[in-house]
Amino acid sequence: MINKKTNRSLSSMLGAALIVGLIQMPAFAVDNVQAQSSYAVNSGLIGNNNSVEQNGVKITLNSVVGTKNDLKATITIQTPTPFDKDDREEANVLLNYGDNKFNGGSTSFRHTDDKTLVITIEYRLNKSVLPEKGPLRIDVVMQKYKVNVGLDANVDFSDSLKNSMEKDYSINIPQFDSTFNKLESDILGTHLSFTEPEETSLMRNNDILTEHSFILKAGDKMYSLRHSNSYSSGSDENDRSIVTTYQAEGATYEKIKDKTAISLIPISFTINSKDQKNLYKEEHNDKDMQTINNVSYAKTFDFSDGSKGEIYNIQRDDNSVKVYLKGVNEKESLLLASSLFMDYKDENSKKDYYDHDYYDGNERTTFYRDSSDSLGYIVEFSNVKKDVNTQINYDPTISLINAFTVGDEIQLSK
Repeated sequence: MINKKTNRSLSSMLGAALIVGLIQMPAFAVDNVQAQSSYAVNSGLIGNNNSVEQNGVKITLNSVVGTKNDLKATITIQTPTPFDKDDREEANVLLNYGDNKFNGGSTSFRHTDDKTLVITIEYRLNKSVLPEKGPLRIDVVMQKYKVNVGLDANVDFSDSLKNSMEKDYSINIPQFDSTFNKLESDILGTHLSFTEPEETSLMRNNDILTEHSFILKAGDKMYSLRHSNSYSSGSDENDRSIVTTYQAEGATYEKIKDKTAISLIPISFTINSKDQKNLYKEEHNDKDMQTINNVSYAKTFDFSDGSKGEIYNIQRDDNSVKVYLKGVNEKESLLLASSLFMDYKDENSKKDYYDHDYYDGNERTTFYRDSSDSLGYIVEFSNVKKDVNTQINYDPTISLINAFTVGDEIQLSK
């Protein structure tokens, strides 16, 4: 499924850094930068020394979130002159915390206007636990602006560590030749871990693409799980397995902790390389466009077997958009609902490269059945900017309906 977030590997740092301030950062955050700053202050941020300026460039540490195995920090960089559209120079960043024995990491870069860059840094621990509290440091280098600075913070993640749950399982999933091992839920969402024999992974045909995904169902709400990490487990080369993790960022601990019914719906997708190349050459969303309440959408969606899915209602209030849709059967309806995504449709987005159209649906989207229609689903996008034009999009992959297999729902005990 399509994920609009752009990841780049963390860059190494050179040179000495200017140390600024000592701040106490809480272990909570929400997505947009303005809300992060406000939320951090309300949660007990001590002092205001969470930013530094050098050569006219202001760098602010907005939030730091820590769980048992994940660390996420967001900074904002404001420059006195517009970023260069041609070379798109980004900042080099490095985060240090604990013993730095992280197994994976990424950064995402997002321009909110021509002088503002938002950077989100994420690290993951696979086989160890994040320290509950201690000093954290983020270094930033921008050669064009001659910036070389460091931001230091004391962090305490004790509250977020309390607001979490985990449970071990051993459930065989024959469809994927894998075993479901663990569910973990915290402030950053719900993570599921699976293992499969290493030889199964190595034997896959390079000409055939096979992707696995899941839908997490908690009560009546559903969340799409996206692949987040894979690594080899075990030191014996004859007995190694591949551990794969999936994440539903919207399914936070607070949302699922009281749910008595939790289940998984496995979905597999198989396509040859030729069909894969042709898939994205076709346009699926350029016809039958309509606009209601500043929401643009294609009313119908064509499947490869000749059937059609449809959006039959749109509702919008001050901060959410609800999309009502269905296919001709349960499989089509479920795939449409689980793959739908939304962008902001800004009139300036075609004039520059800045991310006016960015809506982080990974953290803000859920879907559930429409009680008034046996095949209907409602996809709800929350925390939507008021009065901003939006566009609903389908993932074109699901047009190949016969390439998908939806497995039996797996009930999980808490």
